[in-house]
Amino acid sequence: MRALATVFRLLATLTLIGLAGILWWKWDTFTSQTHSFLDEVVSDAYTILQSENEQWEKIATEKSSFYEIFDANDPVGQNDENPLSLATESLTAAEKKIFTDREYRESLDNLNMEFGVDALIWKPETKIWEKNPSTKLSPPASFMDPFKNESKFPYKDVKKEDGTIIRGVPRPNRLRTVIGMFYKDRDDKFKEISKLREMIVMRDIELREYQNLYAKEKERKEELEDEVGELTVKVAGLEEDLKREKEERKAENEAAEQKEEQLNRLVADLEAQKIQTEQEHQEFIDTLRNEQKEQMAALQDEIRKADAEGYKRGIDEMIAKQQGGEIKEPDEQTSVNPFLPTEDGPPKLSQAELMLAAQAKTIGESGVPSTVGRVDGKSGMILLPLGIERGVALGNVYTLWKENKKAARIRIQSVSQGFSLAYLLPQFGNPQALQPGDSVHVVPEIEETL
Repeated sequence: MRALATVFRLLATLTLIGLAGILWWKWDTFTSQTHSFLDEVVSDAYTILQSENEQWEKIATEKSSFYEIFDANDPVGQNDENPLSLATESLTAAEKKIFTDREYRESLDNLNMEFGVDALIWKPETKIWEKNPSTKLSPPASFMDPFKNESKFPYKDVKKEDGTIIRGVPRPNRLRTVIGMFYKDRDDKFKEISKLREMIVMRDIELREYQNLYAKEKERKEELEDEVGELTVKVAGLEEDLKREKEERKAENEAAEQKEEQLNRLVADLEAQKIQTEQEHQEFIDTLRNEQKEQMAALQDEIRKADAEGYKRGIDEMIAKQQGGEIKEPDEQTSVNPFLPTEDGPPKLSQAELMLAAQAKTIGESGVPSTVGRVDGKSGMILLPLGIERGVALGNVYTLWKENKKAARIRIQSVSQGFSLAYLLPQFGNPQALQPGDSVHVVPEIEETL
């Protein structure tokens, strides 16, 4: 009995020792798993933070420079480079050396995963957690908790009534998943901040452009205000000048109206004088006609007497020749044509003959009295108030007598109703003595032709 009791005591002791060993083993495994998990998380965190990378000092310096330039807000010329843009480029380049680092990118890709059931396997030999090669991990679709539904993803394995087991997702895996989300969110935030800085720079560049435009417009506005002031003064002066000009034009119009009234009265007086002159002229013509008739009758009597004397002289000559004697020739007087031009002056015409010449439709050999309309010594042209109605034709040649002297010889260049324009022929007379309004005697010349 004692032996059996001793055996039972030994078995009980060994059982307690085994149970204690099993508990100790489980506790050691749990402790190792926990420490491995914590060491893993801490190591991964420092890897993501790149805490040992000296590039963070460069990033801090570039950030300070960026903020200083942003706070200074110094003006930038239109053609100058924007200092905020240069600072942003330097800061972005410094950050890229961190966030494009190979170790950082691989760590971020490995940690941003959903660590679900059997995602990791505990290796007792190495006392570390390793990824299960038979399980393919994928990154979370969003920042929502992928294991929120505890009925599908319990914390521990759950055995259902039908005997099936729902594998649980332990808390370390859940913590790994959410920490990976934080790492991904941190990376996204850095990218978003970099993008926001670029947007700030673009907006700052646009703002600078608008500021420069505003400064130019302000300067232009001041210039325009100065110009408007000058123009206002000029307009005021122009208004005064215009007012004065209107008053002068009004005075001129009034003077013109008065002058027109005077001219109208003068025209009326001249019209009355014209009528009176026409009456006197007609009376004078009638008187000349009567005198001409009387002179013609006297001339006819003289002609009859001359014919009778000539007839008598012829009879006397015939009788004398028959008787053999001679008859004394009477003193003969040379008859001179008073209508031919001479060197001593133009044809001498009586008042009646002048009136008849002036009334004749064509200019006769004795010429016609006239006046000089206009004369231009430089161009050698002269204007006479004699037109086609007096028989003047293109190419006709006339001699102009002034005060019994040959003043000029002219050739008609053009002729119209009431006037004719002629050339002053060279080497004849004294054309320089002719002035507008001079009285001249126009005598036609007959050119010799072959």
